Amino acid sequence: MIIFNRVAILGAGLLGASLAKALKKRKLVNRVSVWSRSEGTRQKCRLLTDVFDEVCQSPQEAVADADAVVICVPTENIAEIASEISQSLKEGSIVTDVGSVKGVICRDCLEALSGSPAEFVGSHPMAGSEKIGVDYSEADLFENRPCFVVADEITPAAEAISMMWKGVGMRVYGVSAREHDAIVARISHLVHLVAGTLCLTVAGYKRDLRPFSGPGFRDTTRVVSGSPEIWDSIIADNQTEILSALNEFKGSLDELIAAVENLDKPVIAARLRRAKQYRDEMK
Repeated sequence: MIIFNRVAILGAGLLGASLAKALKKRKLVNRVSVWSRSEGTRQKCRLLTDVFDEVCQSPQEAVADADAVVICVPTENIAEIASEISQSLKEGSIVTDVGSVKGVICRDCLEALSGSPAEFVGSHPMAGSEKIGVDYSEADLFENRPCFVVADEITPAAEAISMMWKGVGMRVYGVSAREHDAIVARISHLVHLVAGTLCLTVAGYKRDLRPFSGPGFRDTTRVVSGSPEIWDSIIADNQTEILSALNEFKGSLDELIAAVENLDKPVIAARLRRAKQYRDEMK
């Protein structure tokens, strides 16, 4: 089922290129235009002739006749791109993004597009990996993964964006920007920061422990191999909720430390049982 005649992808990294592949594979769009800041990435896109119909030199060119625009650049640049394309969008078009923080991004994008003929709907597909770039993109990246769609009310534009994400295989949840930021602070941002701290703790030991590391350590810290450059803006934009999540984690860690210091076996066992039950019930 065709959802949009033409979709513009701004930023052909892992998420942007994977979305283009997914939309074409599932025949959800007729045409896909793409822009990337990097000429090297644009050249790689030109070789994907079954995915990208037009590879554009500017974001304004890419969105000129698009029914939907998906901004897939780093979070600190999303509102900037929205402002750049605001006067190039056609009447009735929809702009969305893939940023991992929604409060600041939705506010700034709504302001940037306030004088345009388009409507903005925030999105956050919870998909990706520690690998980045068009070379690692895949059409099935979004299959059975959660996606947040952020809108103050259910509008035709929000429904259309939800249909797009459902069409590429995602489980879509409608939330407010505040609720989104509280959720991802705990299931994404906290995870990355704690995994990074675990790596630093082990790295501080008197000898290199990496040769002895098995799947447990490797799986637990996998996310840290992602690009560290994106985290300055994520932490700045979601500071309040991230601090709240870190303090909740610190409180739980202090309880564990006290239980270990006192050799309180029942408390330790109860914590591990609760943790196992929570993890085992994940779908």
